[in-house]
Parts: sequence; C-alpha cells; structure tokens
Amino acid sequence: MNNVLTVIGGIFTFIFLALIAVFIFTAPSWYIWNHIVAPKFDAPLFSFWEAFFTILMIRFMFPNISSKTEKK
Repeated sequence: MNNVLTVIGGIFTFIFLALIAVFIFTAPSWYIWNHIVAPKFDAPLFSFWEAFFTILMIRFMFPNISSKTEKK
C-alpha cells in the first residue's frame, strides 16, 4: 500500500511540475501579446493555450536560432 501511494505521489508531483513549467514558458509571451501588442495593432487576443501552442510551434520551427556552435 505504501509503494502505491509513493507512485501516485510521484505521478502527481510530475504533473504539477509540468504544469508549472508550461505556465512559466507561456505566461510572459501571453501577457505581452494580450496587453501590449494586441491593443496597439488591434490584433485578436490569445487564450493561454493558443499562446502556448504558438510558442511551441515557433520553437519547433526555429529550435536553436540564438545559439552558436564553434568549429575547431
């Protein structure tokens, strides 16, 4: 019984940490878009999940655009 509770606690901890990571990843862009860009250019507002998936697609399309690799 104790082993089952440990596994369930681990699963809930993982889900909680994943949700926090999604929020930290999405919240700044979502806030900037909805409170600065959208009113300025009369653009539509994004929901939280629209902002998340938009950022995710941009990350997939341009994965390491700012990193430089040095060749020896």
